[in-house]
Amino acid sequence: MIKHISSRLIWLIVAVGFVLPALPAETQAASWYWGEHSKFERLVIAFDTPVKNFTLSRTGKNELTFVTPQKQQAVKSFKPIKNGRLIKSSKYLAAPKNTKKSLRIRTKLNGFRFKTSRAANNKIAIDIYPDRKGKFTPVAKKKQVPAKKIATGKKPSTKNSAAKKTATVKKTANPKQQPVKTASSVAQKTTSPAVNKVSSSKEEKRPFFSADNTFRSPVNTGGPEKWVAKQTSSPAIPPVQNTTPADAPLAAQATKNKAGQQPQQTASNTMKEPMPPVGKVTIPEKKLEKVVSSDEAKTEIVWVDKDGNEVPAPPSPERLLNVAKTALNNGTYTEALDIYKELKRMPTLTKKQRYEVLNGIADTLYAMGKDNLANNYESIIAATTEAMNFDLKSPKVPSLLLRLGYTNLKIGNVREAGAYFNILRRNHPKDDLVPSTYYYWGEHYFKEKDWQKAADNFQYIVQKYPDTSFVREAGVGLAKSLYQLAYYDQAYQIVDYVGKRWPRFYLDYPPFLSQMGDVAYRLGKADEARTHYWTYYNIDPDGDDADMVLARLGDIYLETDEFEAAREIYEEAVRKFPDRDGGLVSLMRLAEEGKYDTPTISDMFSVFDKPYSLKPLEIYSKIIEEHPDSRLAPLARLKKSIWYLWNNQHPEALATASSFMEKYPSHELVPRVKEVAMRSFSVLTANNIKEENYEKILQIWDDFPIVHNQETKLTPESRVALALSMWKKNKPSKALKVLDPFFQQLKIPEYSEMGLNLALSVYVDNERWSDIIDLAHRVELWELKKESKNQLDYAVALAYENLDKPDKAVDLWNRLKSIEDMPRAKEAYVNYFLSRDAERREEFEPAYKLAIGALRSFKELAAKNPKKADNEKIRDLLSSLVDITERTGRADEALEWARELSLAVTENDPGYAAMRYRIASLYKKNGDTEKWRDILTQLATADPQSLYGRMATSDLTTQDLSKDASSFSPTGRL
Repeated sequence: MIKHISSRLIWLIVAVGFVLPALPAETQAASWYWGEHSKFERLVIAFDTPVKNFTLSRTGKNELTFVTPQKQQAVKSFKPIKNGRLIKSSKYLAAPKNTKKSLRIRTKLNGFRFKTSRAANNKIAIDIYPDRKGKFTPVAKKKQVPAKKIATGKKPSTKNSAAKKTATVKKTANPKQQPVKTASSVAQKTTSPAVNKVSSSKEEKRPFFSADNTFRSPVNTGGPEKWVAKQTSSPAIPPVQNTTPADAPLAAQATKNKAGQQPQQTASNTMKEPMPPVGKVTIPEKKLEKVVSSDEAKTEIVWVDKDGNEVPAPPSPERLLNVAKTALNNGTYTEALDIYKELKRMPTLTKKQRYEVLNGIADTLYAMGKDNLANNYESIIAATTEAMNFDLKSPKVPSLLLRLGYTNLKIGNVREAGAYFNILRRNHPKDDLVPSTYYYWGEHYFKEKDWQKAADNFQYIVQKYPDTSFVREAGVGLAKSLYQLAYYDQAYQIVDYVGKRWPRFYLDYPPFLSQMGDVAYRLGKADEARTHYWTYYNIDPDGDDADMVLARLGDIYLETDEFEAAREIYEEAVRKFPDRDGGLVSLMRLAEEGKYDTPTISDMFSVFDKPYSLKPLEIYSKIIEEHPDSRLAPLARLKKSIWYLWNNQHPEALATASSFMEKYPSHELVPRVKEVAMRSFSVLTANNIKEENYEKILQIWDDFPIVHNQETKLTPESRVALALSMWKKNKPSKALKVLDPFFQQLKIPEYSEMGLNLALSVYVDNERWSDIIDLAHRVELWELKKESKNQLDYAVALAYENLDKPDKAVDLWNRLKSIEDMPRAKEAYVNYFLSRDAERREEFEPAYKLAIGALRSFKELAAKNPKKADNEKIRDLLSSLVDITERTGRADEALEWARELSLAVTENDPGYAAMRYRIASLYKKNGDTEKWRDILTQLATADPQSLYGRMATSDLTTQDLSKDASSFSPTGRL
């Protein structure tokens, strides 16, 4: 009897709307909005006209489909209402979509119930309730049997029954939801020959295992010729009983607990599970080959050759399977693979045999390619996926999932690995292989030097799975991670725990002794560390850690003042392991006669001052050139740069330090290297500043970027020299950046004032007046020398004048005026601004004297250096003298100053016309009307439409009118 495949319907509700008057065909738009209630969320769809009828049905595990006649005929626009709540804040609902013929309403729930109601004639309300109990399974339509056939009472034939059942399976099976039995599997359960015809009539697609993801690698684009690629959601796979997987990629295979016993977890359930990055993976679907059960064959088979002669029968599939298994176990993988492939082509295999063949191919390909997973990735993934999809209820599925995740992790497909490991954890949570997923993540993060994530994964195994076979290796990994994080106390507790729980573990894994010694050494337990190191060396004198063990033993003897013993150990390490880190460390120890793993400049200077039979420079160069990948290479580069610094080879020191930064920009020794570079740069700067070789200083700065962004670490002398060089080479902004640290701290004798004067010069040259005021406030607590005080006051007064705040500058000018040895240039400006102030206050006598003094100083400076002449100030002073003398009734003297002013103003000057008009008025005041008339006539003729041209014309006209009118006066005057 063929068993029917059931499909359980969970909360499938079809809602049919009420019938209302016909909706006009001109409906054009609909909108939607949603709201939140205590137990449900409501979606309201509003049409622009009344709704006649509608159908709402569930068409997916998180989907509803809404259909109306209007929607099919006329609705063109479907948008959320304005100012409505954003759908992304909903817990249950996703944004509905318009699919032209229907509205697709999606939810964020896999299990839910719904109901519908009318809010108005044109509004439909849909309420969504969470329901965690069920999953969606669409209902297949039942095929109705005609009444005539039922009335006959004839029993349907087996063939017809099977055929009908096959049709039912096709309609109800949903590969996205759960595995189902195909027609071929149904056929194998019956003994009727007719049923076998059904099973072989047409191949059915088997349900397959898939994650809701996609590979990044091209592995799924190809594969065995019988596969059909298809992306679907992961089916719900029922939990399987714990069984020992046939294969897992761990070096130490997981040992199963007793029958029915699950891995014990600790009582500490508060630890957060470390979650890996998860990507998307898709496992291709496989087409079933036609399978003819050999159990059904009743006909005797006679084997003949090409000539028809009877020959012995070939080996049976069972025998070939045994041969293939033996070859696989013996490591003859090519032979095993050939036999498995031959078996795969046999159409008479039973389901069990085909299962063993597919798994055998997967195991063989993995065994052949596990040492080079990158080049064998596609074949391993394809074979493993095919074997797993053949029987998703097989007890070997967890091990195959583990292999898929492990293989992806090893070649760098981190997100795909996370997807497979998560499937294993979710679908087989009690399987003994689950802890290995955390172990592999721990290994991966440790290799990537992400010590914290590595420790999290290892610790999770130790706490959650203390009785699995992975806990020991996890403990070792945890101790290593904690050691790298410098949590030495915690690392010691872990190694102590592992050592006591597995007291003979070190015999199977001697490096554990080295690890125990390292942790004890870091905690200052010298005797314990020495015991562990010697035990390791006696067990495995040529092991991977033997060189560093000898070096550590030498260090212990050195620190306990047993110098001869230390020397013997170091020499043995150099003799036995000359090209390994331990030998190189020992060689360095012998040359330096001490241990300097984090050297300072002073430490190494004291080392280099001693005589040696071995030259440290040669040892450092040997390590750098011959062992560039050694852990000692960074330390050797640092010490080599210090050697050059000590030997006054400063360009070489800078070059070595720069190469360190290029190769190891994030190394812990970077601060020491930068210190060396700055020391060398400071010396070179000081040497070049004496020769005023500013260009050379800037060249060194540009050639060695290691000294950039370290302005705070420059020596005061180097800071001033570098800033001065930048200023001389027209780089004022960079000069000020270099000087800025001076003004963020207390005054440094000599250099701080040099920096202040240089900064003031830069600010004045670039007319940055506000910055001068700010700088004065920053150094107001400094006790300045007389020259620096005068320089600061002068700059501040000048800044106030240019900021149009002369009242704040007066006191400073008066103080500066009292200084006897004031430089001539500054004296000129002091008198100039004081003269302007006196004139504003109408104190004409001091204003006149100060202006005369300032004019004399500016003329002398212009005569000495015409390029630096301040002609603008000279014209201002002449104009001021004209005003003062004219206002004090000295018209003749005012005319003399005006004539001198005319010599300082050219015809192209914008103020030329004003100056000429003013001179004319002075001529008139002095009674020279002819000269007055000549100048005004020239102005009126040169540019009659200009301001002074019109003024000159007006004055001349007025004068003529006055002259004509006077002729009618009895006295001849008006």
